[in-house]
Amino acid sequence: MDACYLCKGILSEKQTTYMVDLDGQVIIIKNVPSLVCTQCGDTTYSTDVVKQLERIVKQLRKEATELSIVNYAKVIAA
Repeated sequence: MDACYLCKGILSEKQTTYMVDLDGQVIIIKNVPSLVCTQCGDTTYSTDVVKQLERIVKQLRKEATELSIVNYAKVIAA
């Protein structure tokens, strides 16, 4: 397992919430597979998860809503 980029602490697999504010449109993606440092709390994502997050955000940006909340696993499965 890799060490934390910031503090070299141990990374633990967890599900976290990813949030982004894009010009007033808030997108919240729940239950994202993540690596969280047990020492400093920094959160990182695998390359595959980053690609999926980018795809989800791009898709939700097209919707005319101020707030979108989705479950990562359900969106990926669709």
